[in-house]
Order: sequence, then C-alpha cells, then structure tokens
Amino acid sequence: MKNMTKMIITDLDKSLLNNERIITEYTKRVFSECIDNGIIVVFATARPLRVTKIFYESILPHAVICHNGAVAYANGKQIYQCGIKSEMVKILLENIINYYPKANLAIESMDQLYTNFNASIIWTNTDYKNMNIKYLPKTDIDKIIIEMESLDRIKEISKFLPQELYLEINEGKLGLIMNKGATKWNAINELTKYFNIDIKNTIAFGDDFNDLEMIKYCGTGVAMENGIEEIRNNAKYICGNNEENGIAKWIKENII
Repeated sequence: MKNMTKMIITDLDKSLLNNERIITEYTKRVFSECIDNGIIVVFATARPLRVTKIFYESILPHAVICHNGAVAYANGKQIYQCGIKSEMVKILLENIINYYPKANLAIESMDQLYTNFNASIIWTNTDYKNMNIKYLPKTDIDKIIIEMESLDRIKEISKFLPQELYLEINEGKLGLIMNKGATKWNAINELTKYFNIDIKNTIAFGDDFNDLEMIKYCGTGVAMENGIEEIRNNAKYICGNNEENGIAKWIKENII
C-alpha cells in the first residue's frame, strides 16, 4: 500500500479536525510528510472554500472539494462544478416563499453567501450579501440553504424539487438543496483525471453519510472510529477517532 498510494482524500469535521475544529501539530507534520513524498492531498468537505481556507493554510493540500462535491478546486483554480441553474433556483425560491413567506433562505455562488435574512442568526462572523430573488447571480448556484421553524416544514420542501435536485437535513436544523450529481465521489473522479491518478491508488477517510461513496469506491476506504455505523461497515479499515489524531496515526503506520 505504501508504494501504491498516490492520493489521500479526507473529510474535515469529525475526521481530520478534532472536536475543537483544530488540526493538531502532529497531523500537520504527518501530512507534510505525505506531500514531501509526492502524495496528492485533498480535503473533501461540506464547507465553502472561504471557510475551508482557515484549515488548508496549515497543510496546503493540492485540491479542495467543497459543498459536498458541488465544486472542486485544484492548484488554486476551480476545475469542476455541479450546481443548479440560476433560473431553476429562482423558480424554486419563489415556490418556497409562496408556501412559507417566513422562510429564511440563502444561496452559495462563486464562494459568496447571499441571504434574505440576517445571516448572523445562524452563522457568526460570516460575510454575506442581501439576496434579491429577482436578480440572482447568473452563474450556477452551488447550493440552497433553508431555515424554518421546524424540520417537518423543511422536509415538505421536497415536493417542490425537480427530479435532478435533492434535499438533505444538515446539523439537525437546516435544509440543503443540491444537484444530485454534486457528490464528493463525483468530484474525486474529476480530480483523479486532473492529476492523472488511478482511482485504485487513492485512500479516503470519512465519518458520515456524505462520505459513504468515497469510502466504498476509492481504492482504500478508511472509516473514523467515531464514524456512523454505516460508514464503519463499508470501510476496508477503521482508524482511531478524531480526538486522537486517528487519520494521521493510520497514515504514519500504513503509508509513510
């Protein structure tokens, strides 16, 4: 496995990051060794790029997958996007507002957050722009975010979705609407083409449902000890938990 590993893909929250959302000095050193040994390092996260930068400046990965696979960046440029057409977003937001006028709505586009409410209600210290549904950005939208008075109301939004979109609940309080093609796995396939790497020479680390495909289909899938049962059941290996440098220790033992 040591000689075969060409790319390491890792989730961030509850995987590479500890519970204080910090990358430890030990983990930084191990990933620096990976890079020195010619291994491509990829972060795969639900976070937007502007937030992910807080973490990747300490490791300098070669590529970043954001918004669960809606967009991917490599060597400082965007190489992949699987978003939602602006006109489709406009119709969908209007339907949601007609159904529930009090809905708090937001969109992510070109690494910018737009909202129809005070974003600090949900995200502290977050820069955002006011969203006008009639004049949305002309580019594809990475994702739509919905906040309502109850999860049941959010789940009812599914009836407005066209076939190519899906709704998932995030952190037990928000609804995320995305293109069904926007997955970490699809973005990984684009990155392997970009870097000319065979998928069998990749290793993926993760802990939650949005990591399942990459755990199952990358060359080697490694689940976090603190991961959900389905992830652990589908992984080839299980590493230690995120509070004990689980990923870095596994890499040190098996790769470097």
